[in-house]
Amino acid sequence: MALPIYPALRDLHPGCRVSVVCNYPDLLRDNPYAAPVDADRPEPDLIVDLRSGPRQAYRVAHYARLAGVPVPTARPCLYYEDWHTPQLESLGDRYVAVAAGASWPTKRWGNTRWRAVCRAVQDMGYRVVELGHAGEQIGVGVSLAGQTSIREAACVLHSARLLVTCDSGLMHLGLAAGTRVLALFGPTDPDILVRDEPLLDVVRSRVECRGCWNRRKKPFTPGTCPESTERIAPGRTPCMEQISVEQVTAALQKILS
Repeated sequence: MALPIYPALRDLHPGCRVSVVCNYPDLLRDNPYAAPVDADRPEPDLIVDLRSGPRQAYRVAHYARLAGVPVPTARPCLYYEDWHTPQLESLGDRYVAVAAGASWPTKRWGNTRWRAVCRAVQDMGYRVVELGHAGEQIGVGVSLAGQTSIREAACVLHSARLLVTCDSGLMHLGLAAGTRVLALFGPTDPDILVRDEPLLDVVRSRVECRGCWNRRKKPFTPGTCPESTERIAPGRTPCMEQISVEQVTAALQKILS
Protein backbone atom coordinates (compact mmCIF):
# COMPACT_ATOMS: atom_id res chain seq x y z
CA MET A 1 0.00 0.00 0.00
CA ALA A 2 2.97 2.34 0.52
CA LEU A 3 4.48 1.72 -2.93
CA PRO A 4 2.80 4.79 -4.58
CA ILE A 5 4.31 7.06 -1.92
CA TYR A 6 7.87 6.55 -3.18
CA PRO A 7 7.46 8.20 -6.62
CA ALA A 8 5.47 10.96 -4.91
CA LEU A 9 8.44 11.63 -2.62
CA ARG A 10 10.77 11.74 -5.61
CA ASP A 11 8.46 14.22 -7.34
CA LEU A 12 8.42 16.43 -4.25
CA HIS A 13 12.19 16.21 -3.74
CA PRO A 14 13.75 16.03 -7.23
CA GLY A 15 17.10 14.28 -7.28
CA CYS A 16 16.63 12.65 -3.88
CA ARG A 17 17.26 9.01 -3.15
CA VAL A 18 14.50 7.05 -1.42
CA SER A 19 15.76 4.13 0.63
CA VAL A 20 13.29 1.87 2.39
CA VAL A 21 13.52 -0.23 5.53
CA CYS A 22 10.87 -2.93 5.17
CA ASN A 23 10.06 -6.53 6.00
CA TYR A 24 9.94 -7.61 2.35
CA PRO A 25 12.68 -5.96 0.26
CA ASP A 26 11.66 -8.17 -2.69
CA LEU A 27 8.78 -5.74 -3.18
CA LEU A 28 11.32 -3.11 -4.25
CA ARG A 29 13.27 -5.21 -6.76
CA ASP A 30 13.88 -3.17 -9.96
CA ASN A 31 11.78 -0.32 -8.53
CA PRO A 32 12.99 2.91 -10.21
CA TYR A 33 11.69 5.09 -7.39
CA ALA A 34 13.03 3.36 -4.29
CA ALA A 35 15.42 0.68 -3.13
CA PRO A 36 16.03 -1.28 0.08
CA VAL A 37 18.41 0.38 2.51
CA ASP A 38 22.08 -0.35 1.84
CA ALA A 39 24.32 -1.38 4.73
CA ASP A 40 26.65 1.58 4.08
CA ARG A 41 23.97 4.22 3.50
CA PRO A 42 24.65 7.81 4.61
CA GLU A 43 22.54 9.35 7.36
CA PRO A 44 19.18 10.33 5.81
CA ASP A 45 18.00 13.91 5.58
CA LEU A 46 14.41 12.85 6.25
CA ILE A 47 12.86 9.79 7.89
CA VAL A 48 9.21 8.97 7.16
CA ASP A 49 7.46 6.26 9.18
CA LEU A 50 4.83 4.51 7.04
CA ARG A 51 3.62 1.86 9.43
CA SER A 52 0.01 1.08 10.28
CA GLY A 53 -2.62 3.82 10.43
CA PRO A 54 -5.96 4.88 11.93
CA ARG A 55 -8.75 2.33 11.48
CA GLN A 56 -11.11 4.86 9.89
CA ALA A 57 -8.62 6.47 7.46
CA TYR A 58 -7.95 5.46 3.86
CA ARG A 59 -4.49 3.97 4.26
CA VAL A 60 -2.77 5.52 1.22
CA ALA A 61 -4.09 8.98 2.12
CA HIS A 62 -2.77 8.49 5.65
CA TYR A 63 0.67 7.54 4.32
CA ALA A 64 0.62 10.58 2.03
CA ARG A 65 -0.04 12.88 4.99
CA LEU A 66 2.86 11.33 6.91
CA ALA A 67 5.15 11.81 3.93
CA GLY A 68 3.92 15.33 3.19
CA VAL A 69 2.98 14.49 -0.40
CA PRO A 70 -0.27 14.72 -2.38
CA VAL A 71 -2.43 11.60 -2.26
CA PRO A 72 -1.14 9.47 -5.16
CA THR A 73 -3.47 8.46 -7.94
CA ALA A 74 -1.10 5.73 -9.11
CA ARG A 75 -1.89 2.18 -8.02
CA PRO A 76 0.68 0.02 -6.16
CA CYS A 77 2.71 -2.01 -8.62
CA LEU A 78 5.83 -4.12 -8.85
CA TYR A 79 8.54 -3.36 -11.42
CA TYR A 80 10.16 -6.75 -11.93
CA GLU A 81 12.19 -6.97 -15.11
CA ASP A 82 12.02 -10.77 -14.94
CA TRP A 83 8.79 -12.48 -13.88
CA HIS A 84 10.10 -16.01 -14.26
CA THR A 85 10.42 -18.42 -11.35
CA PRO A 86 11.05 -22.20 -11.43
CA GLN A 87 7.61 -22.90 -9.89
CA LEU A 88 5.95 -21.70 -13.09
CA GLU A 89 7.48 -24.46 -15.20
CA SER A 90 5.05 -27.09 -13.90
CA LEU A 91 1.92 -24.97 -13.60
CA GLY A 92 0.99 -24.33 -17.21
CA ASP A 93 -0.86 -21.21 -18.31
CA ARG A 94 -4.39 -21.95 -17.13
CA TYR A 95 -4.60 -21.80 -13.37
CA VAL A 96 -6.34 -19.90 -10.58
CA ALA A 97 -4.43 -19.03 -7.41
CA VAL A 98 -6.14 -19.48 -4.05
CA ALA A 99 -4.97 -18.06 -0.71
CA ALA A 100 -7.13 -19.20 2.20
CA GLY A 101 -5.01 -17.74 4.99
CA ALA A 102 -5.23 -14.37 6.73
CA SER A 103 -3.44 -12.72 9.63
CA TRP A 104 -6.61 -12.66 11.77
CA PRO A 105 -8.81 -15.71 12.38
CA THR A 106 -11.85 -13.48 11.90
CA LYS A 107 -10.88 -12.76 8.28
CA ARG A 108 -10.77 -16.44 7.34
CA TRP A 109 -13.37 -18.53 5.59
CA GLY A 110 -14.02 -22.18 6.38
CA ASN A 111 -11.93 -24.82 4.57
CA THR A 112 -15.04 -26.78 3.60
CA ARG A 113 -16.25 -23.74 1.68
CA TRP A 114 -12.85 -23.16 0.14
CA ARG A 115 -12.78 -26.74 -1.13
CA ALA A 116 -16.21 -26.31 -2.74
CA VAL A 117 -15.03 -23.16 -4.53
CA CYS A 118 -11.84 -24.88 -5.67
CA ARG A 119 -13.86 -27.74 -7.14
CA ALA A 120 -15.93 -25.17 -9.05
CA VAL A 121 -12.70 -23.69 -10.43
CA GLN A 122 -11.57 -27.14 -11.54
CA ASP A 123 -14.95 -27.81 -13.15
CA MET A 124 -14.35 -24.71 -15.29
CA GLY A 125 -11.13 -26.25 -16.59
CA TYR A 126 -8.63 -24.37 -14.45
CA ARG A 127 -5.93 -25.75 -12.25
CA VAL A 128 -5.93 -24.65 -8.58
CA VAL A 129 -2.65 -23.40 -7.08
CA GLU A 130 -2.55 -22.70 -3.34
CA LEU A 131 -0.35 -19.94 -1.91
CA GLY A 132 0.27 -18.75 1.64
CA HIS A 133 2.06 -19.84 4.77
CA ALA A 134 2.74 -23.47 5.61
CA GLY A 135 -0.24 -24.91 7.45
CA GLU A 136 -2.80 -22.83 5.52
CA GLN A 137 -3.43 -25.46 2.83
CA ILE A 138 -6.97 -26.51 2.04
CA GLY A 139 -5.92 -29.64 0.18
CA VAL A 140 -7.08 -29.02 -3.37
CA GLY A 141 -4.84 -28.74 -6.42
CA VAL A 142 -1.14 -27.84 -6.29
CA SER A 143 0.05 -26.44 -2.96
CA LEU A 144 2.92 -23.94 -2.90
CA ALA A 145 2.02 -22.84 0.63
CA GLY A 146 5.17 -22.22 2.63
CA GLN A 147 7.32 -22.85 -0.44
CA THR A 148 7.73 -19.42 -2.01
CA SER A 149 9.53 -16.19 -1.33
CA ILE A 150 7.65 -12.93 -1.80
CA ARG A 151 9.08 -12.55 -5.30
CA GLU A 152 8.25 -16.15 -6.23
CA ALA A 153 4.68 -15.75 -5.00
CA ALA A 154 4.38 -12.50 -7.00
CA CYS A 155 5.60 -14.26 -10.15
CA VAL A 156 3.09 -17.10 -9.67
CA LEU A 157 0.32 -14.56 -9.17
CA HIS A 158 1.42 -12.53 -12.20
CA SER A 159 0.74 -15.53 -14.46
CA ALA A 160 -2.51 -16.60 -12.76
CA ARG A 161 -5.88 -15.96 -14.40
CA LEU A 162 -7.32 -14.98 -11.02
CA LEU A 163 -6.51 -14.91 -7.31
CA VAL A 164 -9.29 -15.80 -4.87
CA THR A 165 -8.43 -14.76 -1.32
CA CYS A 166 -9.54 -13.16 1.93
CA ASP A 167 -8.33 -9.75 3.07
CA SER A 168 -4.63 -10.61 3.29
CA GLY A 169 -1.14 -9.59 2.27
CA LEU A 170 -1.42 -11.85 -0.77
CA MET A 171 -4.45 -9.84 -1.90
CA HIS A 172 -2.27 -6.72 -2.03
CA LEU A 173 0.62 -8.64 -3.60
CA GLY A 174 -1.66 -9.99 -6.32
CA LEU A 175 -2.94 -6.52 -7.18
CA ALA A 176 0.61 -5.13 -7.28
CA ALA A 177 1.58 -8.00 -9.61
CA GLY A 178 -1.19 -7.02 -12.01
CA THR A 179 -3.46 -9.98 -11.21
CA ARG A 180 -7.26 -9.96 -11.22
CA VAL A 181 -8.33 -10.52 -7.60
CA LEU A 182 -11.58 -11.72 -6.03
CA ALA A 183 -11.44 -10.95 -2.30
CA LEU A 184 -13.78 -11.90 0.55
CA PHE A 185 -14.36 -9.22 3.21
CA GLY A 186 -16.05 -9.45 6.59
CA PRO A 187 -14.65 -7.54 9.61
CA THR A 188 -12.61 -5.08 7.52
CA ASP A 189 -13.73 -2.49 4.98
CA PRO A 190 -12.06 -2.74 1.55
CA ASP A 191 -12.52 1.00 0.94
CA ILE A 192 -10.05 1.72 3.75
CA LEU A 193 -7.39 -0.35 1.97
CA VAL A 194 -7.98 -0.14 -1.79
CA ARG A 195 -9.86 2.35 -3.94
CA ASP A 196 -10.43 2.78 -7.65
CA GLU A 197 -8.75 -0.54 -8.39
CA PRO A 198 -10.09 -2.09 -11.62
CA LEU A 199 -8.43 -5.44 -10.88
CA LEU A 200 -10.28 -5.96 -7.59
CA ASP A 201 -13.69 -7.60 -7.22
CA VAL A 202 -15.08 -7.81 -3.70
CA VAL A 203 -17.56 -10.17 -2.06
CA ARG A 204 -18.78 -8.50 1.13
CA SER A 205 -20.60 -10.11 3.99
CA ARG A 206 -24.26 -9.13 4.13
CA VAL A 207 -24.50 -8.71 7.90
CA GLU A 208 -25.05 -5.21 9.26
CA CYS A 209 -21.95 -5.34 11.44
CA ARG A 210 -19.58 -6.02 8.51
CA GLY A 211 -16.52 -3.77 8.46
CA CYS A 212 -16.67 -3.45 12.27
CA TRP A 213 -12.89 -3.06 12.59
CA ASN A 214 -13.00 0.16 10.56
CA ARG A 215 -16.43 1.42 11.63
CA ARG A 216 -16.80 0.58 15.32
CA LYS A 217 -15.70 3.49 17.50
CA LYS A 218 -15.20 1.44 20.64
CA PRO A 219 -11.78 -0.27 20.40
CA PHE A 220 -11.44 -4.04 20.41
CA THR A 221 -8.67 -6.54 19.80
CA PRO A 222 -7.75 -7.31 16.16
CA GLY A 223 -8.81 -10.83 15.25
CA THR A 224 -11.66 -11.03 17.74
CA CYS A 225 -15.32 -10.55 16.96
CA PRO A 226 -16.91 -7.85 19.18
CA GLU A 227 -20.26 -9.59 18.76
CA SER A 228 -19.04 -13.07 19.70
CA THR A 229 -19.89 -12.95 23.41
CA GLU A 230 -23.40 -11.79 22.59
CA ARG A 231 -24.49 -13.95 19.67
CA ILE A 232 -22.10 -16.76 18.80
CA ALA A 233 -19.54 -19.14 20.23
CA PRO A 234 -16.03 -17.73 20.82
CA GLY A 235 -13.77 -17.89 17.79
CA ARG A 236 -16.62 -17.85 15.25
CA THR A 237 -17.12 -15.00 12.82
CA PRO A 238 -20.71 -14.32 11.76
CA CYS A 239 -19.74 -11.92 8.99
CA MET A 240 -17.51 -14.41 7.13
CA GLU A 241 -19.96 -17.26 7.72
CA GLN A 242 -22.62 -15.21 5.94
CA ILE A 243 -20.59 -15.32 2.70
CA SER A 244 -21.89 -18.34 0.81
CA VAL A 245 -20.13 -20.68 -1.59
CA GLU A 246 -22.75 -19.72 -4.17
CA GLN A 247 -21.85 -16.02 -3.89
CA VAL A 248 -18.16 -16.66 -4.43
CA THR A 249 -18.69 -19.22 -7.18
CA ALA A 250 -21.01 -16.89 -9.10
CA ALA A 251 -18.48 -14.06 -8.85
CA LEU A 252 -15.51 -16.12 -10.05
CA GLN A 253 -17.55 -17.67 -12.88
CA LYS A 254 -18.48 -14.17 -14.07
CA ILE A 255 -14.82 -13.10 -14.01
CA LEU A 256 -13.41 -16.21 -15.67
CA SER A 257 -16.05 -16.30 -18.36
